[in-house]
Amino acid sequence: MEKFLIQNEFGQPQELLGEEIVVPGYEELQFILHAWLYDKRGGWAITERSSGKRITSGPQGTEERAREQLERQLGLHGKEALLRVLGKGPLSS
Repeated sequence: MEKFLIQNEFGQPQELLGEEIVVPGYEELQFILHAWLYDKRGGWAITERSSGKRITSGPQGTEERAREQLERQLGLHGKEALLRVLGKGPLSS
């Protein structure tokens, strides 16, 4: 696990403990798989680092499917749509 300091989608600093996921064709974006409160029982989320926006999430115990779900979401919407939604923010440190 690695620590990532981001600005969340509300502009507030937030520290995430997780791992970076690299998706072929989207190498210029940084996706972080991290813990997330999901329906009061815990779970996971994948957040895009520069925007702080959550891309996908799931319940605890399904983390092994996180990358598959991320790639499915990216395939459904495409790179151009994703970049429009994320906007152009500074890379969080």
